[in-house]
Amino acid sequence: MRSTTTGRSRPRPSYLKKLSSILFFFALTFGCDSLFAQTAGTNPLVRFHTDLGDMDVLLLKDIAPNNVANFLGYVNPGIYDNSFFHRSVLAFVIQGGGYNFVNNQVNSLAQHAAVVNEFHVSNKRGTLAMAKLPNNPNSATNQWFFNESDFNSDPSNPNDLDTQNGGFTVFARIINSTGLTTMDTIANVPVYNAGTGFESLPLLNYVSGNVQNANLVHVIWVKVVPQVAAVTHPSANTIHLQGIGGASKTYQLQTSTTPASSGFTTLTTVTADANGVISFNDNSAGTKKFYRLAIP
Repeated sequence: MRSTTTGRSRPRPSYLKKLSSILFFFALTFGCDSLFAQTAGTNPLVRFHTDLGDMDVLLLKDIAPNNVANFLGYVNPGIYDNSFFHRSVLAFVIQGGGYNFVNNQVNSLAQHAAVVNEFHVSNKRGTLAMAKLPNNPNSATNQWFFNESDFNSDPSNPNDLDTQNGGFTVFARIINSTGLTTMDTIANVPVYNAGTGFESLPLLNYVSGNVQNANLVHVIWVKVVPQVAAVTHPSANTIHLQGIGGASKTYQLQTSTTPASSGFTTLTTVTADANGVISFNDNSAGTKKFYRLAIP
């Protein structure tokens, strides 16, 4: 496995047997020259949908572009979907991205080429970083971990992740308290020693005997959260919406006459191009509209 402190070892399945989106509202007032919009930033948003809640993270593409591209190379084809958190050390990290569990067997997820280390941001609470092999800063592939504590970046800490092994690359951060609560909930799940590679495995409702799939804490899916990037009014009856999302992914375009979440209904579905760009012309009439893009 890949760890923040240990080398790689292959898991043994027999041990395991024992054991809609971030909302960006846009208001248009017809008959006026002004267009009010809250536009999305250039850094992508990604949602971890887990058994115990969601974590929305902002990818730091402007700071760690190679690691973000590497991560999205696993996200876009769904490689992380139905994987599980295989390591949890309270007040330290929760780690995943390496394995799934199918037909009572643990399987290693596909690995792409290792990515260059890009350490620039401290491993503070709520950040997401890449795991790697000891004594090899440029060895990160598919595994990642969430930092649970600011102590992870404290120079007085012998496990200071900012100084060992070239510094661990932080490439994202949780953006809200809901995500932090989900992280803490996962971190507080009881852990069990399930053998080599799974010495701190978080398990739900486990008593004894064989570990079942239901005992694992799953990452059900990881998806890019679509964002509205710009809204323009090219003609009297046309509103042009520009957005960003996952490459070739389909989303719901929802509208409302009020910003209240309960007021939105789906106008249509839109599909991003190979570069993740979403473009749509709304030719329907209306004096005021709010827009949002949502994961189906």
